[in-house]
Amino acid sequence: MTLIFEDYRQNDTQTIINRLDKVTAAIQEMPHNVKRLLSDQRPCTPTSTHEQINIIDQVKNKYTTKTNSGIKRMVNEEESFPIEQSYINLAIVDAKDQQEKEKMLQEQDQKMKEREKQKDFNLEKQHGEIIGTYEEIYGHKTSIDVENIFQQCKDQIKKVLVLGRAGIGKSTFCQYVTYRWAKGELWSEYKLVILIRLRRLTDNRYPPRKEGKEYSLIDLVKKEYSPCEDLSAEQTQHFKELCKNRQVLWILDGYDEFAQNIPEQLKDVFDHVRETQHHILTSRPYAIKSSYDVKLEITGFTNDNIVKYVEQFFVQITKEINNDSSVTKKLLRLLKSNSSIWGVAHIPVNLELICSLWSNNDWTETTVLTITVLYDNIIEWQCKRHLARQNIEHKHMTKQAVYKRCDVELQFLERLAFKAMDYNKIMLTPAILIEAENDIGCCDVDLEQLLKMGILKSYDDKAIGTQNQTEKQHYFVHLSFQEHLAARHLLSILMSTDKVKAINFINNNKYNQRFHFVFVFASGLLSQSHYKSCIESFWSTVQGEPIDLVGVKHIQLTIACIDELINGTLDFPQRAQLIKSITHWLEYCALHNAKALKTHIIQSLQQTNVLLKTTIIQNTFPQLLQSNEPVEKRNIYDFIKQLSIAEPTEKFKNKILADIAEPDSYIRMNVCQVLGNFGESTATNDVIAALINATRDEDSDVRSAACEALGKLGEKAATNEAIAALINATRDEDFLVQMGASEAFRKLAEKAANNEVVAALLNVMRDEESYFRIGACEALGELGEKAATNEVVAALLNAMRDDDFRLQMR
Repeated sequence: MTLIFEDYRQNDTQTIINRLDKVTAAIQEMPHNVKRLLSDQRPCTPTSTHEQINIIDQVKNKYTTKTNSGIKRMVNEEESFPIEQSYINLAIVDAKDQQEKEKMLQEQDQKMKEREKQKDFNLEKQHGEIIGTYEEIYGHKTSIDVENIFQQCKDQIKKVLVLGRAGIGKSTFCQYVTYRWAKGELWSEYKLVILIRLRRLTDNRYPPRKEGKEYSLIDLVKKEYSPCEDLSAEQTQHFKELCKNRQVLWILDGYDEFAQNIPEQLKDVFDHVRETQHHILTSRPYAIKSSYDVKLEITGFTNDNIVKYVEQFFVQITKEINNDSSVTKKLLRLLKSNSSIWGVAHIPVNLELICSLWSNNDWTETTVLTITVLYDNIIEWQCKRHLARQNIEHKHMTKQAVYKRCDVELQFLERLAFKAMDYNKIMLTPAILIEAENDIGCCDVDLEQLLKMGILKSYDDKAIGTQNQTEKQHYFVHLSFQEHLAARHLLSILMSTDKVKAINFINNNKYNQRFHFVFVFASGLLSQSHYKSCIESFWSTVQGEPIDLVGVKHIQLTIACIDELINGTLDFPQRAQLIKSITHWLEYCALHNAKALKTHIIQSLQQTNVLLKTTIIQNTFPQLLQSNEPVEKRNIYDFIKQLSIAEPTEKFKNKILADIAEPDSYIRMNVCQVLGNFGESTATNDVIAALINATRDEDSDVRSAACEALGKLGEKAATNEAIAALINATRDEDFLVQMGASEAFRKLAEKAANNEVVAALLNVMRDEESYFRIGACEALGELGEKAATNEVVAALLNAMRDDDFRLQMR
């Protein structure tokens, strides 16, 4: 070995640089083992510390890069929003009778697989997914914060299973938690969090080793986080110590993608992580059979999430379009006006599509929106975007002209959706795609362009990623789009010469819950001129034999379908008969104490948006209330108070108002509840006066109900007389009346933050009962700047010194 000595004394800068270059070149020419020897001569302690920190920092840096700190939008993947603005909602799965239900549904799934085998489908590597409402499968669930998920674990080794259907956000959850951990905001008890995308554990990336040698934990870390350089002995040892001391959390993302193709050489290390290490495993439902004590589900947006998301969405695009808060408020009002639309808005991708549609169309004149119209508008908008990418002018095209230009694409999507529903699939195999192409007799479907529409997404579950879209599995961004497109295809068949096929499909599936929304969407589409020719065929088939024996399922389907169609001016032969059959069921439920039957009918009616506003339906109730039988009348009110009737007719309202003078206190109490349920639209002087008078009723239940009803009537009810009555009720001898008054003030504060309401809340803040002080404190806090007076601020500061710690926390 040659030693190099250079004397740098008394040399100019250029000479020093030239000589350093020589030294560098000489070192580069040294044998590898000599360079390694030189590198190993560095002081151990500082290097060890540096490298130990480096392996952790290296992982953290990866989690906080620009790519990982933003969430791509699903509609336009070129756009993104900060990961801090994402909403990750988890729920604990409370699995009552869970195993039995899963077994039953898995058996159903197996039957569907056997059915596909008969159709010569290649299912060797396919794993089906049950289509159904996840809430129906798992029963009640309790929300839980991300920070607290390990508190549910009873064993020393923390194991959590996070479930969710394809596309709902399991990978986003992983990105979110690793980002927050790297920022020091989450799970600080773990020195290291290792995210492993299981789909990357392939034979290509982890080839079998000689003599059957297995891979280790450190091999996974090297490959995924340090592929270009070896980890030193110190780094390796430090990592092993972290694992031994259980200071590492593993996040294993996408078990469903991995389970069918686990490389033999990786099985042991994968099992080792699951058996000995703290970990979170994400998977689609039913793709995993292993038992986990803690099961969580990724759920959609909360109500508050929806409001914040809409606000943030339009704030982000203000640079591109003129925008003001009224746009956001109008959209939120429209979403809330339709329970079905409000329901689908809780799904992130649906809300993004709705917001994108809203920002690209003029909706200023829209006051009523059905779920069918919404989805039809989204489809039209996506078609226009598809045409724009092909430089096809569409600005002055009608809806039908747009659909005609996209006929091949729409036919393909509709047939694909219908087949997916028929085969009970969410994940669509390449074989199903090919069959859909063959059905339309066209091989020109450009999947690459089709995916850019944002309705269909690719899902590469193969061991090796592929760029060929025809070799991938696909899924619709949400089941509701699959249902809507399937409904379009069903009506197309019904209008064709092959209509018998559609009739048989309706007869065989009209009471199958899985197809419920297919028929609802189909009913809504009948109002469009394109589908009008098959309206009579559709309804005669739905109303014809076979009909379920009891009739409950039939009337539930009728209620849902007619509600989607009734808002238009469209008339058809069966219309009057359908509405009449609904009124007969209303009468029966109101007059009879059949609890199970009532529950089903009430659930269906609560989900309607137009039906309960119609005069013919509302006129049923005043007629029933003419009864002189006390028990019968009680039953009628018990039924009415459970319905959401926001716009009562004058005849209906007046009959309810007259009954507030009934001698039966139970009826008077129910009258107050019904008037409160009517809401702000009926906050007239006579209604407010009647409720104020009821706050002085001799029966405490009536007084309590009257207080709560006043709170529901909004700003118009915040009169001096009403506030005085509520203040008086807070001093009532009955605790429930006090609670009703306190709750009324909280609700009024949200709608009408006038001086009288604020003064009343300040007065409640001095109540002896902490429950009322807490309620008043929360109400004042929600008022924000509207009530930021010195007196309010002083009261809130004083609450921080309250004896009750719950009040301090507010």
